[in-house]
Amino acid sequence: MEFNKLLSKAGMFSAMMLSVPSVLAQETPVWSLAVSVQRALDNAPEMRAAEAEIAARAGDLSQSDAWPNPTIELRADEKKAIETQNRRGGFNLNQITLTQPIPLRRLAHQRRAAEENMESARVEQQVQRLQIETRTAQAYHALQLAAERQNLAQQRLAFAEALQGGSKHKNADQLVRYLAPLERARLNVLRETAYQEVAEAEGKWSEAAAQFRALLAVAPGEPLATVPLTPAATPATLNTLLDGLTLHPTLLATQHARDASRAGVDVARAQRLADPTLSIFHEQDELAGERRVYSGIMLGVQLPLWNNNNGSVARAVAATDKADALLAAQRRDLESRLRQNHLHLGHLIGQAEHYRSRLLVPAKQVLDLTRKGFATGEQNGLALVDASNTYFEAQAHYLDLLHNAWFETAELRLAAGVSLLKPDNLSEANAVVGARFIGRLTANNRPMNRAPTKETQP
Repeated sequence: MEFNKLLSKAGMFSAMMLSVPSVLAQETPVWSLAVSVQRALDNAPEMRAAEAEIAARAGDLSQSDAWPNPTIELRADEKKAIETQNRRGGFNLNQITLTQPIPLRRLAHQRRAAEENMESARVEQQVQRLQIETRTAQAYHALQLAAERQNLAQQRLAFAEALQGGSKHKNADQLVRYLAPLERARLNVLRETAYQEVAEAEGKWSEAAAQFRALLAVAPGEPLATVPLTPAATPATLNTLLDGLTLHPTLLATQHARDASRAGVDVARAQRLADPTLSIFHEQDELAGERRVYSGIMLGVQLPLWNNNNGSVARAVAATDKADALLAAQRRDLESRLRQNHLHLGHLIGQAEHYRSRLLVPAKQVLDLTRKGFATGEQNGLALVDASNTYFEAQAHYLDLLHNAWFETAELRLAAGVSLLKPDNLSEANAVVGARFIGRLTANNRPMNRAPTKETQP
């Protein structure tokens, strides 16, 4: 009697778990990957830091071609009082000098260096954007996998409950024969295993949701639903991606930094001599027994006897060599990552399709036949448990393959320099790849928490 009550409660729990997805699908707004990325970019402090860096470089640019301020000198002395032997005459203003440094060579080089640094900061913002997009996509796909695994665990629990007649969702081939104690014990183990799978899936979904909410600044109580985890889109050819690699933001930022270093070499060479100074003075003095006022011009030029600024020039040249080496290393690493990601993604897409057609579909057929045979007494409980575990484990592994393919897709976008939201800003070749990614996501924009389809329902 108590055992029947326990089965009845378990059936009610299973029915409640199966009814949750349909309610969520109707009330919970769906987060797409594009919307999630845009939300993360809008709330990312890294983007505000990049904007502040651009503003700082803009300040350097406006200051780069500014002339040095002139200086004015005033001389007051007692010369007149001494000459007239009038000690009470005090100090008199006898000279006014206005001096203006003249930057003949360095301003053009300074402005070119500031312009290159400004462009480098702008492209670095695109690099930061790509990194945030990749982190968001990975968190999003992790949430997708957790939701799918939770849905699969609920299906597994419903299947175990239906075998013992505890579910309100009756199947045509539901168990009708007498169960021996050993057979019932095996079904109890199957059901308890399904309960543990549900609990574990709920915990992993909570962890993935917490990471997703933190990255997108989503309130803890706000419900989350994503588009379904479908097979990843086939990427563009490797040659197309390699052709667009020259416009990768990381390489462009380093190129601008290298050009700024080259301009810095010219600035250091121009600063071997200090700016010449032009001075205009207005002075009064005693000339030929009379007090006279006169004006004049002075030109000052530094003599490079002890310091010709060779150290600064050598430092600027070394910075240029370092930027060239860094650019070559980045190009090598990006090309290697691009080839590896493209190859790995192709393998994952092919493996997922092979796994679905050659293992998942036959495993479902075996489970259906074994369940029917068990209901009529042709199969024992051990065969049913084995067929059930094989099917649901195959489903779980298939979901892992889909998740890994999308995870690799995000890494491929980062290696190729493709922005998910605005791929046309980078290159025409990368825009084609980005359009394929976005088109596939838009076509599959359906609620995540959905009722099992005929293909996935055991």
